[in-house]
Amino acid sequence: MDTKARLAESLKELMAEEPLDKITVKEVVQHCGVNRQTFYYHFRGMGDLLDWMFDHEGAEFLKMNPVYDCDDEGQSVMKMVCSYLLDHKSGVQSIYHSMGRDRLCQYLLREFDKILGRIVMLRTIGHRIDESDLTTIINFYKHAFVGVMLDWVESGLPGTPEEAVVRYQPLLKGMFEATMEKMV
Repeated sequence: MDTKARLAESLKELMAEEPLDKITVKEVVQHCGVNRQTFYYHFRGMGDLLDWMFDHEGAEFLKMNPVYDCDDEGQSVMKMVCSYLLDHKSGVQSIYHSMGRDRLCQYLLREFDKILGRIVMLRTIGHRIDESDLTTIINFYKHAFVGVMLDWVESGLPGTPEEAVVRYQPLLKGMFEATMEKMV
C-alpha cells in the first residue's frame, strides 16, 4: 500500500471513532506512522486527502461494480451505492455530519454523472436525442439519485440497501425511455 493509501486508511479508521471535523493532520500522521512533511508532500490539507480518498475509492468501486451492462433504470446502481455506504457507515456519517458533506455530495454527483451517462447512452439506441437533451436527462436523474442517497444517510442509513431502493422502483420503472420519448 502506498503512502497516500495508508494516509487515507488512517483517516477512515479515525473517522470510525470520531467526527471528521475533530480529526487533525497530527492525528492522521501519528496513526499512520509518518511525519507531517510526508503528509504535506502528498496533500495540501485534510480536504485534499478526503478528495483523493473519494476519487481512489470511487475508482475501486467502479472496477468492482461495473455498470456497463446495467439493464434496469438505476435500481441496481442505487443498491450497489447504498451497499457501499452501509458497509462504510461510520466513515460516511462522519463525513456527512462535518465539513466534508459538500465534498461527499460533489463526489457522488460526479460519479452518478458517469454511471448514469453509461446507462442513458445504452438507452439512446434507437432514439434521436441531441447532446444537450442527454445532458439535461443525466443532470436531472443524478441529482434525484444523489438526493435520495443523502436523505438515506441523513436518516442514519436505516434498513437494508434493498429496502432503501424498493420504494423508488415504481418511480424508476421505464423512466429513461419515457423521458427520451418526451424529449424527441
